[in-house]
Amino acid sequence: MMPEVGSITNFDPVSLLSVSRVPVKSNDAIQPEIDAKSAIAMDLDSGVILFERNARDQLPMASLTKIMTAILILESHSLSEVVTIEDNYGNLKEDEIGVRIWLRQYEKITVENLLISLLVRSAGDSALALATYHSGSVEAFVDEMNEKAKILNLKDTHFINPIGLDADGHYSSAFDLALLAKYALRQQTFRNIVRLKKATVKSTNGKISHEFDSTNYLLNSYLDIRGVKTGTTDAAGASLINLARNDYGHEIITVLLNSSDRFQENKSMIDWVFRSYRW
Repeated sequence: MMPEVGSITNFDPVSLLSVSRVPVKSNDAIQPEIDAKSAIAMDLDSGVILFERNARDQLPMASLTKIMTAILILESHSLSEVVTIEDNYGNLKEDEIGVRIWLRQYEKITVENLLISLLVRSAGDSALALATYHSGSVEAFVDEMNEKAKILNLKDTHFINPIGLDADGHYSSAFDLALLAKYALRQQTFRNIVRLKKATVKSTNGKISHEFDSTNYLLNSYLDIRGVKTGTTDAAGASLINLARNDYGHEIITVLLNSSDRFQENKSMIDWVFRSYRW
């Protein structure tokens, strides 16, 4: 079982941008051609911005939303807690739930397994189950998401649902999402989950099994990708956040919002950063 991690205490949002070892541009390599509506590359340790394109624009964020959903759960619950699925999510239409693992009504499943399906498969039914378990209702959970966004000083972010479904008033920016990922990556449990290429989760009695692959195809690339999250909706287009590490152990966060070729553009960004900067 993965180690449990609780709330980060005495958190100061300024620490997300605090300077440690600052990367320095070492050559004049031509910047990558990025067609995504918004993009950013940020040094994980220092928060220094290494590349950006319209990074403060407020845009739909699709399932990148689920990073915040996971944060609230990780900071409040033990991984071994058991959740009973009270609602029949099978009755919901695709535009009401997105991707799902087909949780069954009255199925009992651990918080850990719901988090794995939330972050690896991007399961909307897991997001709804966790939100209801945590706050008593999805609406109350969304209020907590927005309160957490204020605490983290995410000025270009507002949530309407815990899944990432398209909705008026549901948006973020590449800059805010880089900060959100930076915050989440402080927790080892989050890191462990988002690196999984595939997973099988089961109900507590072992009778119900859900098997799935990660939606992050770059986990199988030549790059050292440590995960984080994909997202796709009609309004948001194809979006992606990744954590990449170079041969010297330096890590960067890359975010693309509404990209026509998110995996190729992400590889181009990462290659360019690691060729162009030294630490």
